[in-house]
Parts: sequence; structure tokens; C-alpha cells
Amino acid sequence: MTTRTFRRGLFAAALLGLAVRAAYILIVRHDVLPGGDAFFYHFGARLLVEGHGFIEPTPFINGIVEQSASHPPLYLLYLAIPSSVGLDGPLSHMLWTSLIGVGSVVLVGLTGREVAGPRAGLVAAAVAAVYPNMWIFDGFLVSETMAIFTTILSVYLAFRFLRSPSFWRAAGLGLACGIAALSRAELVLLLPLLVLPCILFTRRTDETQKLKALVAAGVAAVVAMGPWIGFNLVRFERPVFLSTGLEPTMLGANCDATYYGNLTGYFTPQCTEEAGREYKRGDDQSERNEVSRRIVFDYISDHKFRAPVVVLSRWGRITGLYRPWNQVRLDRVIEGREGWAALASLFSFYAVAALAVAGGVIVRRRRSVPVFPLVVPPVIVLFAVGLSLGSNRYRASAEGALVVPAAIAIDRAIQAVRARRGAEVARAEEPREPFATVPQR
Repeated sequence: MTTRTFRRGLFAAALLGLAVRAAYILIVRHDVLPGGDAFFYHFGARLLVEGHGFIEPTPFINGIVEQSASHPPLYLLYLAIPSSVGLDGPLSHMLWTSLIGVGSVVLVGLTGREVAGPRAGLVAAAVAAVYPNMWIFDGFLVSETMAIFTTILSVYLAFRFLRSPSFWRAAGLGLACGIAALSRAELVLLLPLLVLPCILFTRRTDETQKLKALVAAGVAAVVAMGPWIGFNLVRFERPVFLSTGLEPTMLGANCDATYYGNLTGYFTPQCTEEAGREYKRGDDQSERNEVSRRIVFDYISDHKFRAPVVVLSRWGRITGLYRPWNQVRLDRVIEGREGWAALASLFSFYAVAALAVAGGVIVRRRRSVPVFPLVVPPVIVLFAVGLSLGSNRYRASAEGALVVPAAIAIDRAIQAVRARRGAEVARAEEPREPFATVPQR
């Protein structure tokens, strides 16, 4: 396959991805009002453009200005771009978000080409264009779309570095991982789990070059994250780095309602009631987090024999292995997904996950490229989910990394079918020996 053919195919996949996302937004989600995290991002972007800074939108409606680091800032900054020119409605923000989704389609295709060649790359891009778990978030105004993009960008740059290590590629990889941490806080783990192995375990550079690459990646990551971390350290009473969102999430996922019964492994606002009574008036998010952290640790300590079961339940929820129909219902009632979309997300994940396992085995056996960059995002997801709750949203950052090996398995199947047909055609075209004639007496 020529480079020109690959580019045309990738462009076609990007157009398909844009069409799918635009159709979902314009037909299904066009009149949905943002709530929850979507309200935070949608209204927060408008407040940011108006000069109020990074504050909580809900208290501001009542005239209260509360500094906020509930979420890292990248997606909020991205939505501020159209808001700055007056395109600040929910529909405008959704369509603007879909462009990031299309970017993820392109990056998945490029990553597939790096791992297994151009045909596998085109298959990966086509799957990413129509895979529900990659386009559904574009219509919800949540940071998962940005997390998918930044994660697959980091994986792509990791394979580029492994193919041809250099100082500047190491810096690019570190910068991408630092930016990813600004989309979802747990993605800061890309730095130790992805960047370090790529640099330290490559055999194509000596120790001096590895040290230079580590410095380049580290400095680039600090350049990306440093301003946000420094800003947080000076505006809160207690140290805050990337986000203040972990403690409230853990608080809502560690109580009797989420340790026993139908919501085991999930989240409920009932868990936050006790903390609300212990908060002091005027405390900022960092001070309230200290209270939440103590309540969470006390509860886990009192239920330490139940905690491993809950963690397994959380993992089971995001993999569709534990109470999948209950999870579909929660996706509809809590997350706001349409019934058909929740079912499509579940069954398409089953297919992609099964193919991803097969594709990972194929990559491992080829030994031409390492498979670990594709494994890192799912590992981070399992860690984050085990620490917080079993929501399918939390699996989003691994979806692109799952599509790539799934496409490799599909590509291998295509090769096998073509080889079989070629063999059948070759046998059919083989010249046949004429029948031997028996001499007459």
C-alpha cells in the first residue's frame, strides 16, 4: 500500500467518524441540557471566558465564588475557544468536541500503521470511526473525549520513539503525557508506566543518550503540567496538584450502599451525606478533601475484608463481566445514555475486547514491536477504577489502545482469507495432466 493510498483511506475514515459523531449529536443529543460534569465543563468554559477564572459553576449561580480544581483544565480550556467567539451553547460545544473525536480516529489509524502496517492502520481507523465507546462521549460534554485523544497520542508517540529513538522524540513523548495528565488526572501515570520503559529498555541507545532522553521527557512534562500545578499550590489552603476530584469520588463509592446490594462497585450520592455534616463553613476544596479522605479511609479500614470484593466488582462492571444489565441500566439512568446506545456500547466492547486480546497475542508473537505501550492505558484504567468506581466512563482512556490490537486481529483474519482464496485460485489454474491412452491391440 502506497503512502498516498493510506492517506486517502485515513481521510475517508476521518470523514466517516465525523459523520457518525455529527449525526449522533444533531439527531439524538441536540436538545439535551448539560448536567453534572457536563454542566461544569459547559458553564465553566463560559465563566472562564468572562474572566472569572477556574471556579465552581453551581455555587456561582448563587453568587458564591469558589476556586475549583475538581477537574484538570485541558477540556475546559478547549471549550473556551468557541465560547470566546460567542459559540457557547451546548450544541456548539458538542460539535466542537466531535473534532477531537475525529482526531482520535486519525491517531488510532496512525498507531495501527506503526504497529502492524498501513492496512492494519486503516482497519483501526475504520473501527475507531464507528466504535460507540469512542464517539458516544462527544455528545455528553465530558472530558473523556479529550482523554481518549491525549492517551492515544501518547501511545502513538511512544511507538514512534521506539522505532527511532531521539532527544526530540523523547521530549515530544513527555510533553504528550504531561498534556494527557491535564485531561484526566490518573493519566499522569503515563509518565512512569509508558515514558520510563520506552527510554530505559530500548536497546538502540547507550546510557548517555538514555539519560538525555529522560531529561528531555521530564522537562517537557513539567512544562506542560507546571503552570497548572503551580496555580493550584497558591490558591488552596492545602496542597493541590492536578485535581481535587479523587476524594469526592472515593467518598461517593465507599459506603454501605456501594459495598452491598445492587450498587456494589458503583457510586451513590448517599455516601456523601456524612461528609456534608462535617464540612466547615468557608472551607475550600482542599480542606473539605481532608475530611473526605479521613471518612473514606476509616470506612475502608472498617470493611477491609469486603474491599477486595468491591474492587473486583468495579473491574467487573467496566469489563461487562459483573451484572452487565445492571450496568446498562445505570448507564441510562445515571449517565444519561439512550437505551440503544448503552446496549451498543456493551456489545461492541465485548467484540473489541475479545479481538484486542487476540491482536495483542499476534503482536507479541511477531516480536517486531513491543506490545506494552498498548497495555499501559488499560492498566491505568484498572488502577483508577479500583481506586474509585466502576463506571464505563472511566474506561474511556483505554478505548483507543484496545481498538489498535483489535484491528490487527481483523487484519490477520483478512490476510488468512485472502491467502486461502489465493491458494484455491492457484489450484484451479494448475494445468492438468491429460488422461493416459491405452494402446489398442
